[in-house]
Amino acid sequence: MLCRLLCVLLFLAWTAEAPNDTVIYEGHWRSVFEFFGPLFVTIPGVALTPWQLVVFALTPVCLLMPAGHRRRAWLMDGAILVSFASVALTFLWGWTRGGSAYHAYYQLWRFLLALLFALLLLASVRGARDLRRLGFTIVVAAVVRAVLAVYFYWFVVLKKNFEPAPLYMTTHDDSLLFITALLVTFTYALFRASWKVWSVAWLVWALLLYAIVLNNRRLAWLELVLSLFCAILVLPRGPVRRRVNRALLVAAPVLLVYVGIGWGRSGPFFEPVRALSTSGSNEDASSLARQEEIRNLMYTLSVAGNPLLGTGWGVPYQQVSGVYTHFEGGFADYAYRPHNSLMAVVVFGGLVGLFGIWMVVPVTAFLAASGMRRAAGPVECAAAASAASMLPAYGVQCYGDIGFQSVTCGLLLASAMVAAAKVSVLAPVVQPHPERERVHIPRLRPVRPVPALPLERN
Repeated sequence: MLCRLLCVLLFLAWTAEAPNDTVIYEGHWRSVFEFFGPLFVTIPGVALTPWQLVVFALTPVCLLMPAGHRRRAWLMDGAILVSFASVALTFLWGWTRGGSAYHAYYQLWRFLLALLFALLLLASVRGARDLRRLGFTIVVAAVVRAVLAVYFYWFVVLKKNFEPAPLYMTTHDDSLLFITALLVTFTYALFRASWKVWSVAWLVWALLLYAIVLNNRRLAWLELVLSLFCAILVLPRGPVRRRVNRALLVAAPVLLVYVGIGWGRSGPFFEPVRALSTSGSNEDASSLARQEEIRNLMYTLSVAGNPLLGTGWGVPYQQVSGVYTHFEGGFADYAYRPHNSLMAVVVFGGLVGLFGIWMVVPVTAFLAASGMRRAAGPVECAAAASAASMLPAYGVQCYGDIGFQSVTCGLLLASAMVAAAKVSVLAPVVQPHPERERVHIPRLRPVRPVPALPLERN
């Protein structure tokens, strides 16, 4: 029951539309999911939303439940505690150096919420059935947002002839939601090996890929390529890996021709190639803005930071150059929440932030890889594969678009942490067979018959 309730909370966090949110659909439209928007409006005098209050109310229920302490991956619990401690240490360091506790709260609360939600899921997810519910929640939420993006484009943007057209259809954070849902359906179809599952997976893929094209986020294609590459690498040896290798051999010439024709071209069909070819270029304004932001962050770390603890949370980074990164008018907290939030963790947290706060990511990859080698069913295999392969996508989202300070991305990371941890403890432990003792039997030579001696006559 607790797992179902937490899945409902996840679905609301990924699909509800807050009334005061001007980012989604660029403020031009609202869907029926605005009905759940009041759950994400801050209550006066409490500074928390009703959704957060429900999470905090469930915290003692989940953590004190006796069944929640069975079959736990204590390595993941330790990584979460280390992450909490690293956040507290770097927060105190910034506060003692004159940092703003108000801005530090908005820098950190979403990631802390993800860690807390991971603890709740670890206590409530018990088996393959709960893992299936978690994956189903991710896919349904992504399909809902994809359908809304398609509807907004066809029946609002085109019908009303928007000039200029919106830069995106939903939000930037939906890119990671779409990619994670693609990975869940892809890996489950691989391990389930059923034509019915593959039929549903192809339909979901077509819808989500079309939504990614309409949403016009270049990072989404980078995340997709890296995630699929990682998903193929983590596949264990066996019939699934052999089928994937044969499919790659057949698809390789087609992909090479597609890349060769689409390199330098524009249009929705060649959008993945354009995203890969323009990333990091010196001719794209977005790439130049990211490069300028990185230079500003590195300068801040070198002149105002500590290699071990960074500058501390709540301390703004110093903007030496602002040719491309000038967000003062529309983004007042840009100095505290740079788009490259992965680099921001290094600058604001130093080595403690890089290795302590970020420890949950490599631990998730380790547990997913170790659990997949021993997983028994298709649900466990798909959960481990999708958990490991979504981590590069999460890193790209943090590197390019404030993924560290995103509720959507943080809860997706929490889901991956739980999937990896649970698969690692649910998989049966395979004991190595003892070596059979070989008894050395000497090889006997055939005995030659001895000729009989002639008898002497008396």
